[in-house]
Order: sequence, then structure tokens, then C-alpha cells
Amino acid sequence: MNILIKAAAIAGMASLAFSASAAAQTLETVKERGKIIVGIQGDNPPYGFLDSQGQNDGYDAEVARLVGEYVGVPVEFQIVTNQNRIAALQTSRVDVIFATLSMTAERAEALQYTQPYAEQPFYVLAPVDMEINGVEDLAGKRIGVPRGAIMDLQLTALATESEILRFDDDSSNVQALLSGQVDAIGGSMFYEDRLNAQAEGKFENKFSTGSLYVGAGTRLNDHEWTKTINAAFDEATANGKLGELYQKWFSMELPKMTTPVEGVNWTLE
Repeated sequence: MNILIKAAAIAGMASLAFSASAAAQTLETVKERGKIIVGIQGDNPPYGFLDSQGQNDGYDAEVARLVGEYVGVPVEFQIVTNQNRIAALQTSRVDVIFATLSMTAERAEALQYTQPYAEQPFYVLAPVDMEINGVEDLAGKRIGVPRGAIMDLQLTALATESEILRFDDDSSNVQALLSGQVDAIGGSMFYEDRLNAQAEGKFENKFSTGSLYVGAGTRLNDHEWTKTINAAFDEATANGKLGELYQKWFSMELPKMTTPVEGVNWTLE
């Protein structure tokens, strides 16, 4: 897994983290309540989005439902954004985050990661006729990013001679490029498809800024709940269901995802 930079520290996260004594025992709560409340994105296909009937769909939604099946309770979804998803977890508004939560050591100070269930490359995207081959070509340009997302942290650190414009979500970031509000944007490997769906052949991936594993997020020190989700992932991997979902949504085989991530411990060992 190639990561070109370490994300900058996320302001305020550590101050929100629960202490060991205050950590909620989520598994017990979930069983007593009879459902899992999942924080998920509503505008980031194919991970988490709303279908034509307004129902939560995508890879994150289906993987969360597999966890519900493993625990034996249904799943209820609550929409979160890049900037409020961790706070929603820490304030117990949700039991777990399935919201394209890329793994970084800085975030691991504020939450507990499960084992990874996806790997996501990141790119800079711009018009086809714009000459951009690397970070040096972004100098003097307006670059759009989703506020608080990995692309925000990456490009703020890398593109120091660019004007970084932050948008509330992925959809707003994509629209900013389509409308000419920015010259380029940072996004996932699925941004190019989203752009081509609205302006075929006009935009492309220019260069990669690296890739990160994606894990679910639980509260710090709530080890029983985290181990339960890891066990659900192990079962779904062994019986092929996770691989089927990966093929369905990403049209590729499920990666091995065994390379350690510095500063992140998902095994709880």
C-alpha cells in the first residue's frame, strides 16, 4: 500500500475521545436495544448513498447489514458527513461508522478501527486538456476537496502553493469542478465515473496521491464490540460474502489488506 504522506493531525478529535472508564459497552447496548445504529454517508457512491426510493445503499450499507446479520439484529442508518462522522460516534449518536473511514494514525487517537474491509486509492482530477502531471503543476490553481476528508489533509500538506477550497461533501466537491469553481479536485477512484456520468470525456484522473485502507470506526476501549465486528468480517470473508460485495460494487477482487498501518491497531492485541 503506497501512502505518499501522513495526514496532518485532525484538530479537536483527541479532546472528544472517551476515556477507558467512560467507554460505552456497545455490544450489550445493541442487543438490549435490538438494532445497530450505523453512521453512513448519503452522497458517496458506491460506498454509501441513497437510492431512488431514498433508501441507504452501497458497499458500506451492505457490509453493515452483514454485521447486523452476524449479531442477529437489524441495522438503522444515520447520515453523517466527513466532518461530523467521528463526533457522531464519540457522542453515542451512532454505534459504529461505516463511512469510507480511511485509516490514519491521527484518527486512531480518537477512535478504534476495526480490521479493514476496503482499500481506496486517491487521485487529483482535472479537465482532460489541463496539463497536470504532479503536485508541482497544481501551483497557483484552485483545488477542491471535501472538508475534513483524507483529500483535504493530503492536498493541504502537498499543494502548499495552491488555493484549497473546502466543500461540505463529495457531491459538492464534484459539482465545483463541473461548474468551473475550481481547477482540479482531490477524490477517490470513483470520482472519475461520477464526472463522466455528467460530462463524458471532459475530466480524468491526473495522478495518484496514494491509497489507504478503509475500516469501520468504534469508540475507544470498546473492545468487545470491535472484536465482534472483526469476527463478522472474518465470517463474511470465509464464506465469500464480502468478496461478492466487493465484486458487485467495485468490479474487482477483495484485496488481502494484511499490510500493517503505522499507528493503527485493528487486532486489539
